[in-house]
Amino acid sequence: MKNGKLMAVVFILIVLTLAACGNVPEEVTAMENNPVPETSTNDLLVDSLEFLLSENGTSTDEEGQIPEEEEITEETEKQNEVTIYYGNGASDMLSSEKAAMEQVTAEKLIDALLKHNIVSLGTKVNSFEEEETNGIKMLKLDLSKTFRDYLKTMTQEGEKIILSSVAATFLEAYDAEEIIITVDGKALETEHASYEEPIRLSSEIFVAPINE
Repeated sequence: MKNGKLMAVVFILIVLTLAACGNVPEEVTAMENNPVPETSTNDLLVDSLEFLLSENGTSTDEEGQIPEEEEITEETEKQNEVTIYYGNGASDMLSSEKAAMEQVTAEKLIDALLKHNIVSLGTKVNSFEEEETNGIKMLKLDLSKTFRDYLKTMTQEGEKIILSSVAATFLEAYDAEEIIITVDGKALETEHASYEEPIRLSSEIFVAPINE
């Protein structure tokens, strides 16, 4: 059906083109005896072109022009790659893995650490801040008491691995030098130590070999 309409339009275009050139056969000129609305050759050509394009699914604007195709772009959010550190359970060495995140947040880092039992289920981020003093970038991470209660069930070596894992993960993700971990706004205290000073991975107590 569409092919028949296309052929009809092509025929009309040929006839109109011949008329414009003054080479219309006598049979065509005989149609002048029938009254028809006055329409210029250009108008007929435009109308025929619009009909042909509409039959093929192409639209035109008010001036009969084919609108430029709008460029469609798909924006894909950039994935940020971070390193998650965790204890392997066999020694005091830390293992690591890469994780992709659309946006790096303290909550997402805690969720990633949860998968390796570095924090316990129910550990929440109360607040997280970044600040820079005298050229040193420091992180302030305040967690719920679930984190402290979890640490109290650990041996001293286990506590060291957990704090090293949290510190290393956050410091590398935010490119910082120090981190203070508090619980419900107060200094973190466990069965083995009180952590009032900022944690630096260069400190001997928190250094753990990384198993690449």
